[in-house]
Amino acid sequence: MQSQLTILRTYALMDPEEIPDSVKLWYSEDTVTIHDKYPKGLYHELVLPLIRPPLRAADLKDLRSLLLLPREQAKGVLLKLRRDALETKRLIEQEMVIQHTATWPVHIGVHALPSLEHLHVHVVSSDFLGEYFKRKKNLNSFHPKLGFFIHLDEIIRWFDADIEPTWFAMVSTIDKKEYEPLLRANTRCPLCDAPYTSSPRLRRHLEEHFEATKAAEHQRRVQEMIDAMPDEPEPAQ
Repeated sequence: MQSQLTILRTYALMDPEEIPDSVKLWYSEDTVTIHDKYPKGLYHELVLPLIRPPLRAADLKDLRSLLLLPREQAKGVLLKLRRDALETKRLIEQEMVIQHTATWPVHIGVHALPSLEHLHVHVVSSDFLGEYFKRKKNLNSFHPKLGFFIHLDEIIRWFDADIEPTWFAMVSTIDKKEYEPLLRANTRCPLCDAPYTSSPRLRRHLEEHFEATKAAEHQRRVQEMIDAMPDEPEPAQ
């Protein structure tokens, strides 16, 4: 039986055409995007870099492994992941409009300490209303400001020479001692920073945020339609 810890690596080694449609969203020459089996948002996809020469499975085990590659090679992988993550975000937004006639933010990033082997980029909607959002750890691992979830654009910025920490520094600083305590931090709403000790109460609170977000988006779209309507012609004298 395929180990769940290495299932992503198995997909990355496969011909994407052979991955079942029930698992796969889409693929490119460099990546394959699959549905997260345990979604934390209403929309939650994973973008996996394909394992193809010269890249080896060991090079793509996780973010730290990738950063041990030559600088430009590692950056090239990240830029391809970003390109395809943005396309995945576009597909998610299309579904949002179809299903909810509204769009809302989508986060793109990786976990500092992933639970599965093989580098993968989360593309997850910011509602936090997925079926498997049940515990504090679930929220803290995806909280956009806490730090365990590292935004992909931030990682790519590590390669710029004018910022700290640089790429070189980050190679040696992704360790458990720094990041594991973040999963045990006090739970706060990722949208308004309100503190919550109960996951069910927080979920109800997030549902209220979600309904308010949809209502505001609907109002914005209606106003755009009104603004786009031509002015009525002046009556003839």
